Amino acid sequence: SASEMLETLVACVILPFISNPYLYMDHPLLVSCVAVYSICFILGIMTILLNLANYENWLPISSSMFHLVLSLLSVLLYIGALVLWPLYQFDEKFGGQPERSRDVSCQHRLTNYVCIWDQRLAVAILTAINLLIYVADLVYWAHHVSVGTEDQPGNS
Repeated sequence: SASEMLETLVACVILPFISNPYLYMDHPLLVSCVAVYSICFILGIMTILLNLANYENWLPISSSMFHLVLSLLSVLLYIGALVLWPLYQFDEKFGGQPERSRDVSCQHRLTNYVCIWDQRLAVAILTAINLLIYVADLVYWAHHVSVGTEDQPGNS
């Protein structure tokens, strides 16, 4: 579906920002956020590939229920990332850097240079955006399952 493509696209945008291990290697909880982004990205790619392969006949559950479970899992994982990433990146009590001006890497005046603080902020914003998309997807699939449209042919 379009939302799965959008979720995966946002995850593709997150991946380059988290390619700098300096952003998360000091904190196991930040490493767990990177795991969330990676797991949800892989699940998104797998779902897109399964959709292309017309997988409905292979699953022991309806495709709507499958999408509902995946959406719920992704929402729960992203809620954790949305709390932990900003907390450990921007709150001084947790070793974060609350102000861009205090980040040494942001004091360079190089063209086309994204400093570490900018990377942290980009990931936080993209996490919130992707969570909203996943929540919308969850509501959509919950509605599909609740009204029973998953049993009707042609709906997926």
